[in-house]
Amino acid sequence: MQQSFPITGDPPQEILDQLVALHDAGQSVVVAEETGKLLQAFPASYVLWQIYGGVLLALGLFSEAEKALGQAAALRPDLSEALSNHSVALRAVERIDEAEVRARGAVGLAPDSTRALVELAAVLLYRGEMAEVQALCERVLRQEPDNAAAMNNLGVALQAQGRAKAARTAFRKAVRAAPRFAEAHRNLAAAKTWEAEDAQLRQMQAIADDPLTPPPDRMRICAALFTAYDRLGQEAQAWRALSEANALRKARQGYSVASDRAVFARLREVFGTLDPLAAEPGAVVPVFILGMPRSGTTLAEQIVSAHPDVTGAGELGVVNALAQPFMSGETAPDATALRAFRESYLQSVALRAEGRRFVTDKMPHNFRYIGLIAAALPEARIVHVTRQPEAVCWSNLAHYFVSEGLGYANDPAEVVAYHGLYRDLMAFWNARWPGRIRRLDYEALVTAPEAETRALIADLGLDWDAACLRPDLNRRAVQTASTAQVRMRVYTGSSRSWRRYEPYLDGAFRDLREIADS
Repeated sequence: MQQSFPITGDPPQEILDQLVALHDAGQSVVVAEETGKLLQAFPASYVLWQIYGGVLLALGLFSEAEKALGQAAALRPDLSEALSNHSVALRAVERIDEAEVRARGAVGLAPDSTRALVELAAVLLYRGEMAEVQALCERVLRQEPDNAAAMNNLGVALQAQGRAKAARTAFRKAVRAAPRFAEAHRNLAAAKTWEAEDAQLRQMQAIADDPLTPPPDRMRICAALFTAYDRLGQEAQAWRALSEANALRKARQGYSVASDRAVFARLREVFGTLDPLAAEPGAVVPVFILGMPRSGTTLAEQIVSAHPDVTGAGELGVVNALAQPFMSGETAPDATALRAFRESYLQSVALRAEGRRFVTDKMPHNFRYIGLIAAALPEARIVHVTRQPEAVCWSNLAHYFVSEGLGYANDPAEVVAYHGLYRDLMAFWNARWPGRIRRLDYEALVTAPEAETRALIADLGLDWDAACLRPDLNRRAVQTASTAQVRMRVYTGSSRSWRRYEPYLDGAFRDLREIADS
C-alpha cells in the first residue's frame, strides 16, 4: 500500500476495500498503521478517520480513538453516524457530558436511527436514567427485534431496577443474536445461576481461545469466565481467567502507584488545613457515603435511602469534577472558592433530591476529598464504610468495573498499595476533623443489622423508620457492581470468599492480615 496520492478527498475504493479485508482478517494493528499513513495524504477523508477511530477502539486505545472520531465528527457534523461514533469514544474515556451532547445530537439528526438511539441509551446508563434507557431500547427493538446492543442495554436497565429475571432474558437474547458479543456474555454470566458447565461456558471459552478476538473483548470474556468458573467452584480455571482479564486491563490503563502516591500527597497539601465555612441552612443536606470500592457503600446507601426523608442519588462525580481546579492550582482554596464549590455542589444535588431533605452521594472515592467536603459543607453527614482489608482488596481484584478509573484493581500488589494510601489518608482526615466522620463497619452491619442500622440512622439525625431494615426492598435503581447483592437480604460470609484464592495470591495479602487482626 506504499503509493502516492493527491491530498484531497478519499483514497481509491480498492484501498478502502483492502483495509476492510485486513480488519475482517483480524489484522487490526496493520489497519491502524496503514490508515495512519494514508491520513497523511488524505487528512480530510471522513471515511479514513472513521476507520482509524474504529480500529483504535477495537484495540482499546481509547484516547487516540476519541481524537480520531472527533476529527471525523468535525468533518461531517451533519451525519448522525459521525456524532454517534464520537459519543462511543467519549464514553470510553468517560467524558459522559460530552458523550450525551453528541448522542442527543445524533438522535436529533436522525430520530429513527437505531444506532443513535442505542448510543443514547448507552450514555444514559452512566446517568442512571433507567426508565429512559428502557424506553429507548424498547423503541429500537420494535424496529429491529434482533438488535443485540439494545437487548444488552435493556438488560442492564432492568437489572438496575431489580427485575433480575427479565434482565437475564434480555441478556440471553443478546447473546443469541450476537454470539460473540463479549459484554452481553459478561452480563449474562454475572446474572445467571451457574450449577454446571453449559453451552454458554463453552462458547465463551472458544471466544477467549480465538487469537483473532480483540483485546477489549478478550478482557470482558475472561472476566465472564472468571465469574462462571468461580461459581462452579473451579478455582484454578477461575484464577487463570481473572489473571488474564486483569493483565489485559492493566496493560491498557498503564496504572502507576507512584502517580497515586503523588496525588494523595497533593490532597493533604491542598485540603489538609482548610478552615470550615460558617454553618448555614441549605435546601438539602448531603449524606456522603464513601470508602474503598467494594467496602459496602452500596448497601449503606440502600439502607439510608430506604428512609422516606432521603433520596439516593448514587455515585455522583460532582465533587471530583469541582475539586480539579483546586488540585491543579488553578484555584486557591480560599473562603470565596469554598463558597463557590458549596453553591455549585448543593445546586447539583438539589436537582436530584425529589423534594426530600437528605440526598446521598455514594461515590466511594470521595474519601479523597473529605477535607474539602468538611470545610465547604459543614452540615453534610460523612459516612465512612470500612471492611476487612483482605475482603476489600480481593473484591476489587475480582470484580469487573465498568469505570476505567480503578487502575489499581488489576494487580494484587497494586491494590494492596492503594489500600495503604487510602488507609493513611483516612487516618489523616480523622485526625484533622475529629467527630465529623461517622465510621460504619461492614462486618458489624451484616452481623447485627438492626443495632447498627438504628445507630446509623440516629447519628444522621433522622427519625427511625423500619424500612431501613429492609434495603433489599428498596426499589430505587442501582447501577454499581453490587446491583445483584443489594436485592438480597443482608447476609454474612462474603468477606471470607477471598480465602478460596489465597493459594494463588503468593502472599500478596500477608501485610493486610496484620491490619485486619489489629
